[in-house]
Amino acid sequence: MMQGKKWQLAFAKARHPALTVALVLLISLCLALWRQNGSSYATGLWDDGSQALVFGRMLQVQQNQSAPGGFMGVYTQDWGDAQNRYLYRENAPVPAAAYMSYTHQSGLQGAGFALLNKLLSVVWDAGEERERILYTLNSVLFYAATLGICLAVARAVGRVPALAWAAAALLAPWVQRGMKDLYWCLWTWLLPALAGLALCAAAKRRGKAPLWAYALVFLACLVRCMCGFEFISVFLILCEIPLVYCWASARTQHTAARPWVGRMVWTGAAAVGGVAAALLLWLAQGAVYFGSVAQSWQNITGAVTTRVSVSDDAVRAVGVGQVIAKYLADGDAVLRLGGFGVSVAQLLGVCAAAILLAVLAGLASRRVAPGLWPLCCVWGLSLAAPLSWMVLSKAHADIHVQLIPMLWHFAFVPASCMLLAALGGDALRGVVAAVRRRTNQK
Repeated sequence: MMQGKKWQLAFAKARHPALTVALVLLISLCLALWRQNGSSYATGLWDDGSQALVFGRMLQVQQNQSAPGGFMGVYTQDWGDAQNRYLYRENAPVPAAAYMSYTHQSGLQGAGFALLNKLLSVVWDAGEERERILYTLNSVLFYAATLGICLAVARAVGRVPALAWAAAALLAPWVQRGMKDLYWCLWTWLLPALAGLALCAAAKRRGKAPLWAYALVFLACLVRCMCGFEFISVFLILCEIPLVYCWASARTQHTAARPWVGRMVWTGAAAVGGVAAALLLWLAQGAVYFGSVAQSWQNITGAVTTRVSVSDDAVRAVGVGQVIAKYLADGDAVLRLGGFGVSVAQLLGVCAAAILLAVLAGLASRRVAPGLWPLCCVWGLSLAAPLSWMVLSKAHADIHVQLIPMLWHFAFVPASCMLLAALGGDALRGVVAAVRRRTNQK
């Protein structure tokens, strides 16, 4: 008995927030060192051309130069020229006049990595060594954000579904290639979801959502948008998914569900507020660069209309259905273990079949599992998230075939794995219970 109490006490201490954060970071570091290779891209490349902007900005700051307006810089006439990365690694001197500013986003990640790179250069003079450290850091942050979501899934759904969510990140080729990319910073894609989860946890603990939780949503969307406005509809949906789960759970358990509707509305307002603040900062940057607010606004609207499908006359003549069909029919595996791979269409079909079987089994036994409806809500929204960008920005999605498949992992693929694990566990428990009843009857 005393030994059991000691284990319980140790477990209680291990759940202290500071220890949890330390453990998550330690596991994330181990995963990054195990799965990544910063010096040779062992997991392959993903949109390496866009990183020219970050490497250019880091080299600028390293040589005590600056880009007008605070934007990231490139220093060759060819977009995504591979030499940009090597100029950084060799600490090559580049004249300030050779830089061109990329004015289609705020460039927070370029500025952030530039400052960090400057600090690292105090100890590591070699650019290649600093590059490895930055890639490792980017990977650690992505794994840490993923594990943060897994902790929330474990509390709400169970440990096995949480492990399934983690496995989805480890077995995803697109994620393994993309998490090191210094331009896209995939860990920032998860910030809105983490903010939504923090808001739900605070609301459950206190009985109402505190103002700081909405401020966290605001900041998460602000930071994400200052690193790029692409895929914005996906991030906004990720903010709301945790609240929809709590609302659906409350309805299933016949508890107060109405407060969650209000929290959804205020969360949406905070998220849109973060987007608006990022736009204002972008406008201010452009005003400094162009010398005119009007020209800055024209630059912003030009960037937005090239990415968002305002009308069929304003974008390429491609239908939404064509774009969605292209990526649903894409044969590339979104999950891979050895020689076995699963495509989006296959995963979608398996999940749909599993949900149908669970509903039929519930109707046959006159008892539908209470957790099915919340899980279905999460899964449906996780499917809607990537599809939303294909609808909102069909031209951008149609052109950038190297970017869009990544969207399935935020959060359709991990949510699908979580759903299958949860439904499989329910089915297994049902079979075990039926066998026990028959055994007892005999």
